[in-house]
Amino acid sequence: MARPPIFVGIVGWKNSGKTTLVERLIPLLAARGLRVMTVKHTHHDLRPSDGNTDGERHARAGAIKTIVIAPQVWEIDGKRQFGPPPELAEIAPHVAEADIVLIEGFKRAPIPKIEVRRTASPTNEPLAPSDSRIVAVAADHQADAAGLPLFDLDDAEGIAAFIAGLAR
Repeated sequence: MARPPIFVGIVGWKNSGKTTLVERLIPLLAARGLRVMTVKHTHHDLRPSDGNTDGERHARAGAIKTIVIAPQVWEIDGKRQFGPPPELAEIAPHVAEADIVLIEGFKRAPIPKIEVRRTASPTNEPLAPSDSRIVAVAADHQADAAGLPLFDLDDAEGIAAFIAGLAR
């Protein structure tokens, strides 16, 4: 019987580098033989495909399936779906063939998460102190990770190795 996929959140404030990190992690995890899917949460309506939407960026990086969930609509691999957007807990049937599902956004989701911090982000309040599900921090500056593993934001290889370890 196949094991269900591991969900790992990539969370942080706006412009913290979440999408860029996810783009860098997908091929590194795939190179380890892991089937990677992504789920992106946005607070905005879905943009038309233009080659640069976050879902398209995830797919281009090698995700075997991308899901984008907006407040009123959602899509799988760029195709709008019927019905209201699912809650994160309701997407299991759509990700069954993955080994790892990288979840971008969903700050409050009850899954293990890596917090992304960037000095250029308009909000720099750490999330980890108030979220016990944050299992590591990736930052572009010296940061207090409160005892959690701390990665340089550019160390995608180290972060991928950490995530792969969660999947074993």
